[in-house]
Amino acid sequence: MEGQTGQQEELFVEIDQKTDDQTYSDGETASCTTDGNEIVNVIVTSDPILQGESMPRRYTYSWRRRIQKVLPLLKTDEYNRHEYDPKVVSLGPYHHGKTELQLAEDFKHIALEMFVSGSSKDVAYFYNKILEVVDNARSCYVDGSTDKYNDHEFALMMLLDACFIINHIELSTTDRYNKLRTTRHHLGMLALSTTVRDMFLLENQIPFWILKLLISLRYDKDEGDELLEMFLNFTLYGEYEQKGEMSHNHVEEPLHLLEAFRTRLVSQQSEVRSFHRTCTPQWLKRKKSITNERVNMKSYIHSFRSVTDLKAKGIQFKPSCTHSLKDIKFKSRYFYGQLVLPTWYVSIYTKAFFLNMIAYEMCPNTVTDRAVTSYVYFMKSLIESPRDVKELREMQILFNMLGSDEEVARMYKEINTYGVNNAHIFYNVKEKIQEHYHNKAKTWIAELIHTYFRSPWTALALLAATFLLCLTFTQTYFTINPNPRL
Repeated sequence: MEGQTGQQEELFVEIDQKTDDQTYSDGETASCTTDGNEIVNVIVTSDPILQGESMPRRYTYSWRRRIQKVLPLLKTDEYNRHEYDPKVVSLGPYHHGKTELQLAEDFKHIALEMFVSGSSKDVAYFYNKILEVVDNARSCYVDGSTDKYNDHEFALMMLLDACFIINHIELSTTDRYNKLRTTRHHLGMLALSTTVRDMFLLENQIPFWILKLLISLRYDKDEGDELLEMFLNFTLYGEYEQKGEMSHNHVEEPLHLLEAFRTRLVSQQSEVRSFHRTCTPQWLKRKKSITNERVNMKSYIHSFRSVTDLKAKGIQFKPSCTHSLKDIKFKSRYFYGQLVLPTWYVSIYTKAFFLNMIAYEMCPNTVTDRAVTSYVYFMKSLIESPRDVKELREMQILFNMLGSDEEVARMYKEINTYGVNNAHIFYNVKEKIQEHYHNKAKTWIAELIHTYFRSPWTALALLAATFLLCLTFTQTYFTINPNPRL
């Protein structure tokens, strides 16, 4: 076979080990579907240059959605490397067993007892239900990460972690004073308040369907669904009801809690789509467009900068009517523009939330449109100084629960997107801003107002100067043309 070019070689193709070995010829396309995963098309080719003895003859393509780990590159950032590790509680196998998290580990057994209390079923019932699906739960994690736990240990881990989360959900959404008192007594207020931060971490997740399974076994369906809805809304927005009408006809369930938060953040009123199913056709469409046409990269580079810079050009800022991070719009009027931005509550957990959401969108085999990363990238371009934060805060776009405006500006600077964003998401918005920004007819009045009328004193100074100029002109006129009758 060596030295022969153009000769066909048969290769074995496996798709996530869910299909039988199938043999395909050179150039043939293998289309396979896995349980709960996307359709994967593999074009089998043989390259005569790469046919050494050490080259494998079997290629495995895995498209299973998994709870992944943060890319090592992201953990090299000195400002952010600690934002990916839990401080109070471990959820799932990746950080399980750390000594500094033992306090919450001990409390999980109490959370299990509180979960079972009031139910007609005992601990063994819920444990056996998890044990029945333990293999499916294992498959949600990176290969090899659960090998050191036998089925009983892993099932118990999933049960305890899920009960810990459900306990926090109940504390956030219901009036359970006894549970709150017990939780506060064992964890303390600092650990209790930090728990939600640890639930945002990419490496600190359990399968979302395990949460729903236990909730469905413990509560009525409507009550369980309402608990989850209220928890997601309250955690993200500080309110129990979603702002605006949203459709929930998702094709796929979220894989974990972080993904559930993301789905809610990027969903829009008129259109709520599962990013795992819908992004791929859009991406392929863009790829085809890029392949067939030469893209002018200059069209993706914009010269406008911060909020202060845009305000000087007559651009006003207004909060969006929805919570979707995609709900960014720009309207250009005769002498001013209006940029609509979604509201956001900036807290001590915002940095960890965005960093882990960005880490999730950057993971291999994670098919998203990078909407959260693109939103953060856009906001970083708008926020360069505390003055920018002050403007957005006064417009009720940013709610500062972190501290000073300087801290908020510094936080956005420290969130590193590594230049990654989806240029297509906000492309039209940026183009409209750019067009308005360079339109002299629309911006000269705005610049005049911004320069001379930004405070009462500058306005009075301008009026006084104008009055003196008119007075001088009048005096000069009558000096040159005196009234002969006087």
